[in-house]
Amino acid sequence: MIPNLFYVNIYFKVIGNKTIYSSQNYKASSSKRQEPLNDSSEGDSGLVTVHKKPRLGSSSNDGSSHLPSTPEKKINVNEPNTPEDVRKLYALVDNLRIRTSMIVACRVPTIYYGARTHKQIEQVVKEFARTVYSGEAAMTVLSSREYSCIREFDRHQWPSKNDMCRGCVKTFESNKKESSNCLYHNNRKLLNHRSLPAVFDLEDLVKAGKEKQACPYYAAREMATAANIIFCPYNYLIEPSIRSSMQIDVSDNIVIIDEGHNIEDVCRDAATITITRTNITAAITELQKVSQYIYANQDSMGYIEHLLKVLSNWDQWFVNQMPLINNRPVNNDKAEYTWVVEHFINTLENHTIGLGHYSEFRDHAEMFCRRLREDPRTLMGVSQATGTLVENINTLLGYLFRDGGRHIDDFVPTLERTDIPDISRTHFRNNHIDKEVLCLRLICMNPAVVFEALKPARSIIIASGTLAPLISMHSELGTKFPLEANPRHIISSDRVWIGSLSTCPDGSPLQCTYSELQQVHIQDALGKIVVHVCSITPSGVLCFLPSYYSMKKLITRWQDTGIWNMLESIKNVFQEGRNVRDHNEIMDDYYECAASSRGALLFAVYRGKVSEGMDFKDHQARAVIAIGIPYPNTFETAVKEKMKYNDKYQKERNLLKGSEWLQVQAFRPLNQAVGRCVRHRMDWGAVLLVDGRFQKPQYSDQLSKWVREYLNKNHHTFESLLNSANSLESFMQHMKIQETEDT
Repeated sequence: MIPNLFYVNIYFKVIGNKTIYSSQNYKASSSKRQEPLNDSSEGDSGLVTVHKKPRLGSSSNDGSSHLPSTPEKKINVNEPNTPEDVRKLYALVDNLRIRTSMIVACRVPTIYYGARTHKQIEQVVKEFARTVYSGEAAMTVLSSREYSCIREFDRHQWPSKNDMCRGCVKTFESNKKESSNCLYHNNRKLLNHRSLPAVFDLEDLVKAGKEKQACPYYAAREMATAANIIFCPYNYLIEPSIRSSMQIDVSDNIVIIDEGHNIEDVCRDAATITITRTNITAAITELQKVSQYIYANQDSMGYIEHLLKVLSNWDQWFVNQMPLINNRPVNNDKAEYTWVVEHFINTLENHTIGLGHYSEFRDHAEMFCRRLREDPRTLMGVSQATGTLVENINTLLGYLFRDGGRHIDDFVPTLERTDIPDISRTHFRNNHIDKEVLCLRLICMNPAVVFEALKPARSIIIASGTLAPLISMHSELGTKFPLEANPRHIISSDRVWIGSLSTCPDGSPLQCTYSELQQVHIQDALGKIVVHVCSITPSGVLCFLPSYYSMKKLITRWQDTGIWNMLESIKNVFQEGRNVRDHNEIMDDYYECAASSRGALLFAVYRGKVSEGMDFKDHQARAVIAIGIPYPNTFETAVKEKMKYNDKYQKERNLLKGSEWLQVQAFRPLNQAVGRCVRHRMDWGAVLLVDGRFQKPQYSDQLSKWVREYLNKNHHTFESLLNSANSLESFMQHMKIQETEDT
């Protein structure tokens, strides 16, 4: 019997700088740390002692409640009538008892490595494969069903892949606990640490799943119970609902968050809850149907009836708030009303859905969500959307009321009405509104509300090239990071050219603010600038713009003036895709064309898929054109309220002023985009910052440390950009000669 909490002693030789995972006795397999121990000892200097508390669902968790004990060594007395085989057995047992007596309270933590996207995880896994730990430290990759479910999805039968999965993996025969209606789920154990390569990414896992007809989604989750390092999108670690459903426990483990410059925004988004009246009415309809099957659902009728009552009160709440928003101005088909949070809570109390009724609702909501996850047979007809709605309401009220309501001031409640016009009838009737969407948003102002759930971790490592200013990171997350590293860029200064441009080709000032980008002479000037850079740069060129709107505006103008045709005559031209499928296809084509003699030009936006985390090494990006500074829209409620919040709590919580916070939000995505240019020590490339504001220290000081160092005073007019000794063209010519000599 293996107790719930057990300890194990491991001996290994220290070879170079290897750690415990370098032991020849350690094998990356699905039966973690159950291999026989090596009898040979290298003395105290080679001893590492570990213990492990199995996670929920682990094969070593047998429900045993007794605590581990250390047996005393028993001295055997060889009596004359004791058979030889029995004496050998006594000696073996005695040896095991000696080994057990070496128990100490220390364990090897699990490493959770979170990145922003699966593409970034793929890159990290590739680097992990090059280390001495690959093949010795067991790993797995977690993902959603959208990425890892290989069963054919019928949109006419199922609302979503989550609903299909819930409907198929539960057995309808109680005597077949391991059986379900999904062949892939039944075969999930065929994918394990023994059948898969020592290091694999999501694509490898899905490919193996198709070959073996085994579910990659559930296989990855089961392998996580025995893995030493678990790769996943970092919202799996940050969002409470995902962390709970994936059974991720960060306590006393190590959390690494790559591309961590987004961590503040991700935490705020995770705690920002949206509830629509449409979802509430749909949930009421589903639960009413379930309640009709009174005999089949007798054990669940209590919480179904309670949820129906609460959801009906929420529906009436929406009806009664309509007068607040009917007279609000409409911008971009949207009207908004923002409460003082205390007044919002009063409206909840008036509809019996406030603090006084929260604990009862929470208990019923948790029972309902647990039943929906574990045994949906009694809730047939209830969709995943209803479960998510109930969970979201529970989360929303939990943020407001938990811990005595200490986080109430960290949220801004907003009622939004979106008018969706009927396009098919606009020719016959002006301003006809076909559909009206009413929603409540509880907008989080304080990312520390979510981040505090990660604090039980043994270590938290946040990595990014654009974390500065770190004081903002500390105060926003409510956490002190005692160890900081901000090294110089590895690439030498002669392989990078960074400059700014402050004038148009006609000599007029150039500032790429939102209003200036609407001017046709600025649009034409930017077109000529891009043409010049593409004409002197080999291979790939990236051009970043503040928004998709500005990208569309510029491209439309350039198509009308002939600049677009000039660009297409120089390079193969691409635009960043807005959905995943288009994006992947566009990137494959861009990489292929960038390697050609003609090269390629890719237009992208700050904060988009191209600007963060993607690898453009060598010929894939010999130049980056960064147009403008991507300030957030200060007319958006979330941005406007966050600036007010920071101004209010600046001294009390050591926050940046609202205007300073806005600067950080603008320059982090800019610095990320610039970082696409040079990716390793022998890479080379140029960065052109197209905006006259970079000549002023208040703007250039916001750039990353390495960008500031290489930029120095390399500020240009359009004339000097073409003709000065330190022109962009002279750098390109020098590096093309250098590259020829190197090869």
